[in-house]
Amino acid sequence: MAELLLTFAAEGILTKVTSLAAQEFSLVFDFKEDLAQLRDLFLKIQAMLRDVDHSQVRGEAVEIWVKDLEDIAHKADDVLDEITYEDLRRKVELQNQLKKKVKSFFSHSNPIAFRLEMAHKIKKINTSLVKLFNQAAGPIGLIARTLADATSQDVEVLDRETVSSFDSDEKLIIGREEVVSDIVKTLIKSHYNEENYLPVLAIVGMPGLGKTTLAKSIYHESKIDSHFHEKIWVCVSTPFKVKTILRGILESLKPEKAAIQSKDAICKFIREELKEKRYLLILDDVWSEDPEKWKELKSCLLTVNDTQGSSIIVTTRSDEVAEVMETLPRCDLRKLSDDECWLIVKDKAIPIGSPPMSEEQETTGREIAKRCGGLPLVSKRIILQDWRIQEGDRTV
Repeated sequence: MAELLLTFAAEGILTKVTSLAAQEFSLVFDFKEDLAQLRDLFLKIQAMLRDVDHSQVRGEAVEIWVKDLEDIAHKADDVLDEITYEDLRRKVELQNQLKKKVKSFFSHSNPIAFRLEMAHKIKKINTSLVKLFNQAAGPIGLIARTLADATSQDVEVLDRETVSSFDSDEKLIIGREEVVSDIVKTLIKSHYNEENYLPVLAIVGMPGLGKTTLAKSIYHESKIDSHFHEKIWVCVSTPFKVKTILRGILESLKPEKAAIQSKDAICKFIREELKEKRYLLILDDVWSEDPEKWKELKSCLLTVNDTQGSSIIVTTRSDEVAEVMETLPRCDLRKLSDDECWLIVKDKAIPIGSPPMSEEQETTGREIAKRCGGLPLVSKRIILQDWRIQEGDRTV
């Protein structure tokens, strides 16, 4: 049963649906109530999962129920991603006069049809969730455990995990060079060499601004390599589980110790591995605003002897998260300029070795870049097949 629960990302879906339901963009107006119902149903189902984790009931019916729930969760996750992407796509849609020059730049979906389709999909998911909830409360006999009833064995979540290495589309870093340089200088300042002090710098910004990519750029800077003895990357996401984060730190330092379960033992080995070393710890994609969880994590790190000069970088979408964790001036990530977006678009759309673009093609490309809203993620998602500018027999 534990293996099935480990694959279910209910909390990640809750985070997404709560974020979408709170937004005021027109895409969700027609199904905002359905999103709210989806959120409420997942909260109830999540409480049921706690009972699955603790209940003495172990049988084929429960196994099938959890598997069905997992399938529905994946469908919900896909729909939420589709809504989020469509919102980003519309921010880069061309003006009418530009569309005449560009053939098939994205799919021009009918906004009313899209909202109706999404509403239908969410209603269908909600209906399936209601059915599962009734099955659990009836024949299967599960109860809804509240958070207060849950123990340390609560459901763990596997979310989309980031890594410290660059993805193929992250190798070209545009418009962040000065930010990287400033953060590196901040991290290696000597006057942070105090005992019982752990400098924390928060990188804050909306989705698509490149917070994780910026953190990777800092992580791989040569000055960082020469200043810090150890570099550690942990993707936190949701939920913020202190022992899971500590285990991630230990796994980075000593992979053969990653299976250790005891928090006390994990902290002991971390103390051994980091003693008398300067380290850089990057906590990517933090969502929890709970100061007590942060204090718990920090208290373990502060027990390591002689780590003066160590630093932590946190990436987050939330100002509240930053306020809880930061001790250094934060980095509020700005949007890219139109010219910077154009460089990303051009790099993605024009292969190396291609003939120079005509003036008309560059003008059109720059107009496309203006519609990216300053978001690197949107600029990267402009796919070559969706941008075809005709010039005689040549298609770019």
